[in-house]
This record gives sequence, structure tokens and C-alpha cells, in this order.
Amino acid sequence: MSKVIAFFNLIRFKNLVIITLTQFVIKYSLINYFVIGFVLTDIQFSLLVAATLLITAGGYIINDIYDVETDKINKNEKQIIGNQISAKQAMWWYFLFNTIGITLGAYLAFIVHIPLLSIIFIYSAYSLWTYSKKFKKSLLIGNIQVAFLTALSIINIALFDILPNGIAADNGELMIFKIILYYAGFSALITLVREIIKDIEDYKGDTAINAMTLAIVYGIENAKNVAFILTITAFGFIAYFQYFQYSVISSEFQYEISIWGAQQIAIFYTLFIQLLFIFLAFKIRKANQKSEFHFISQLSKLIMLFGILSIPLFTFLHLY
Repeated sequence: MSKVIAFFNLIRFKNLVIITLTQFVIKYSLINYFVIGFVLTDIQFSLLVAATLLITAGGYIINDIYDVETDKINKNEKQIIGNQISAKQAMWWYFLFNTIGITLGAYLAFIVHIPLLSIIFIYSAYSLWTYSKKFKKSLLIGNIQVAFLTALSIINIALFDILPNGIAADNGELMIFKIILYYAGFSALITLVREIIKDIEDYKGDTAINAMTLAIVYGIENAKNVAFILTITAFGFIAYFQYFQYSVISSEFQYEISIWGAQQIAIFYTLFIQLLFIFLAFKIRKANQKSEFHFISQLSKLIMLFGILSIPLFTFLHLY
């Protein structure tokens, strides 16, 4: 049983659950409700989710394989590779997951009649490998890489489920596509903050292997400042959406109308997320200990979860 638990920890099962939730929410709380000609059937969409999860899990595995020496310092008591699972076994799972994931992605690209979309899965697998092998310990490149892949996992749904039938403004596809892009950008910013904070948290182990992370090259305080600025930037994007909410709710219309995300409860929910961002910014400024940076990392993940859960809430408020 301990090996099973170790395996789930190796593939970051909790993170995979969040990815699954995100993709299902976008499909069944947004696209299926507002896009008339969505492309993917339930089975095909499940294959898309599976492909994403397999390649992501593979990325976590190869990351831990390359991080064996660093993990001996940063999280020796929680190290999996070499303790509960051998490097050889982990590599076998890595190749299996990527092979199945890329195959499923190529099959779906063929089904929606856009073969070029299969490149997304090949790129994702390759990018996660280069991140683990080279760019994770580089100056910001690896951080941006992970943030982009996070956004891509969200945009991917629109590319497979909306794009093949065209994105028309008059049928609402364009608006839904923009909303998906907005949430993808939101997720990318939060992920980038979290990656920088994780580098600060792993400062000791990264220093031992001569890594070139932002925290090491420019110092922990400067890395904190960058994370703080990114948090304020995300705060600003949401403030822009709040301006839209207040503009709608304060306007007078001849007939009673409902606009997605502009109900009173939606305004309070958005305000709640903004308060979380303020708390996050405060914690970033004050953090000094490894445990504090770990808390910030987990808080970032929680904010992303609350942000994604706004989709089904806003849809429910709009329809009912």
C-alpha cells in the first residue's frame, strides 16, 4: 500500500485532480451551455483530459528523476525516487504515460480534422522534459514554461471543442473563447507566482547544485518583489473585470437581462477572490521562513481553485 501512495505522490495526484476539475468545469459549465456547435463528445473529451493528465503526470515523474540530488536537501524525508520507487521504474512509467498521452492527442487531432493540433501534446511532453533537465534551475525560463503549459491545458479545450467548427461572434463562440483565454491568463499568472515562491522555498537545495533561479541570481528579496508585482498584476486584471461587473449592475435596461458574471452574488465572489489576493500579497511581503513560503505556495493553489470554481457559479447565476 505504501508504494501505491508513493506512486500517487510521485504523479502529484492532488494537482491532477485540480487539472481534471478545471477542464471539466470549462467543458460542462461553459462550452456545453453556451456554444451551439461544440465538437467533442463526452468520450472524446474524456480522452482529451486523459491525454493531458498522462503527459502532466509524466512531467512530474521526470522532474523527480532529475531532482534526486536536490530533493535530498530540500525534502529528504519526502523523497520518493530511490526510496520507495526506483529510478528505473519511474522512467518506465514516464515513457508509458507520454506514449499513451501523445497517441491519444494525435487521435483526437485526427478526429477533429486538425492534425496540427497533435503538436500540442508532443510539445507539452518535450517542454516538460526540457524543463526538468535544463530550464527548471535557469533564470525564469522554467517558471514561464510551466505557467505557459498551465494556460495551454485550459486553452486546449477551446482549440479542440470550439475551433474546428469556427469561432463566430454572432453565435457566442468568440465571447466564450475570450472568457477561456481570460481564465488561462489568470491561471498562468498564479502559476508563475507559485513557481517563483517554490524556488525561494528550495533556495538551499538549489544553491547546492549551482542553480540559476531568480532567488539565487538576484536574491530572495528581489524574487519576492517580482512575485509581489505579479500578484498585484493579477489583482489589476480582476479589478478590470470588477469594473465591468459594476458597470452592468449599475446600468438601467429597458428589459430585465442577465449577463454572465455580472450578478450581485458574482460581484461578492469576485471581491472574495480579490481579498485572497490582498492576503497573498501581504504574505509574500512578510515571508522569511521556508514554512511561510510553503504556505504561500499552497495559498496560490487555493486561489487558483477558487478562481476556476467561479465558472460554474457564474453560469448557474446567469441561467437560474
